[in-house]
Amino acid sequence: MAFTAERIYWHEGADRAPDTAGRPPAKVDVAIVGAGYTGLSAALHLARAGRSVAVFDAEAVGFGASSRNGGMIGPGLHKLGISGLINAYGEDRAVALLREGLNAVDHLVQFVAAENIACDLALVGRFRGARTDTQYDALLRECDWLRDRIGLPSYPVPRAEQRSEIGSDFYRGGVVYERDGGVHPRKMLLGLAARALEAGAQIVAPCAVTGIEQGGARKLLHTTGGKVEAREVVLATNGYSDRRSAALNRRVVPLETGACTVGPLSPEQMADLSPKGRMHGESGRVFMWYRPTPDGRSFIFGGRFGAGNVSPAARERAYRRAICRVYPQLSDAPISHVWSGLIAMTADHSPHFGHFDGIWMAGGYNGSGVTRSLYFGTKLARRMLGEADAETAFDSLPFKPVPLRTLAPWGAGMLVRWYQMQDDRELRARQ
Repeated sequence: MAFTAERIYWHEGADRAPDTAGRPPAKVDVAIVGAGYTGLSAALHLARAGRSVAVFDAEAVGFGASSRNGGMIGPGLHKLGISGLINAYGEDRAVALLREGLNAVDHLVQFVAAENIACDLALVGRFRGARTDTQYDALLRECDWLRDRIGLPSYPVPRAEQRSEIGSDFYRGGVVYERDGGVHPRKMLLGLAARALEAGAQIVAPCAVTGIEQGGARKLLHTTGGKVEAREVVLATNGYSDRRSAALNRRVVPLETGACTVGPLSPEQMADLSPKGRMHGESGRVFMWYRPTPDGRSFIFGGRFGAGNVSPAARERAYRRAICRVYPQLSDAPISHVWSGLIAMTADHSPHFGHFDGIWMAGGYNGSGVTRSLYFGTKLARRMLGEADAETAFDSLPFKPVPLRTLAPWGAGMLVRWYQMQDDRELRARQ
């Protein structure tokens, strides 16, 4: 849920969204629901292939997670972890799934360069701190395995040397992943939207799709701007799926997350917090991510802290506690922006794309969508066109509906709170 008092950092200093006013077309080859990274990247590829494409969104372009995320890019790894992946799929399949993360990073970097999108892309690496000695040992084993099996460039940082990476003594060492980096997410979104429009795609937003009738050779979309006939429909609503995008909604569980910006800070403070200007993360079940803003004047912190559906003031208090755990020197620093957004979780913790229930869809990025969504949107379009290079290691994973879907958001919230309690207990046990 979004609150009127929210202040989203990424909306300041970025260009205005393109003018998308106008009535939807009566007929179109492909109708895409959701004007975020996934929908717009699919629209761009389809339009360049000669398809007539219309992209619909109930809100403005990029209203959802594409303008609310942290702008951190990287392989994303997998929520199951290495051992969980191997237990579920076997080692060879686990390696293939993890390598897709590196492919997605390569795709994003090449796309931004080829399309000349000014979005402050910088592959500065990510330092991931270990909260406990046990977690540091686990990070070292993971670092070795990922480097040896999928070629992920990374290296350990012992506790005695971590001040070279972070202005904090909280962690027990950590690991640097060199293929991670950051972007300005809204600039990337607006650049993507501009390229889609230039290619001939039509973006109609705000214009909600309220229902989809499937029958015969074409599908009928009911929108707030009128009825639209389409040969194919793509659902790209991810965490913002609801009954209007039921085929995807029944397969994902929305989970609220949030972020805040601390600053502006002095150059000396910024250099102290992150001497190398990297992205940052940490071990743990409910973890915090954080990064310098692209202009190097403030720091953004994010994660699932504070209860869901709370006011910005309550979220700010929760973030202040989490921030000061790592950076006590920020106890009196100004918090300039606070906002929230929805991510989409899946039952198997994997993202998916393909053709299900008669509709194309992509989503379920499990909190790692900045890189994956651009990649999956393009792969989906290639699959629809019957082109080469549409395959991924995720193709044969079944995208099953979530059991007891109506209760799943409540269950996910309870699980987050349980994980938080376990994290707190481990932190109290530290010597």
